[in-house]
Amino acid sequence: MTYRAELSERVLGQLGNFPAEALDALVATMAEVIEYPADPLRTFPTGDPYVRRAEFGGLGLVTYVINDAQQTVTLTDVTWTG
Repeated sequence: MTYRAELSERVLGQLGNFPAEALDALVATMAEVIEYPADPLRTFPTGDPYVRRAEFGGLGLVTYVINDAQQTVTLTDVTWTG
């Protein structure tokens, strides 16, 4: 089952200054995440079982919320340190 990725208002603001390399890496990572959002080999758990994190591009971290009922993952925070 493939989930749909959604961007929170916060993430929309964060992506305004992202370099193309970071955006490409984020898109590639999220393409994998939507196939299996809680993949223990590609994502990191948090204190909430519906909130996960994934690394992208070797220098970034994305946090997202899984909604199984709506089959969505909503990106809530994106950090790029490159």
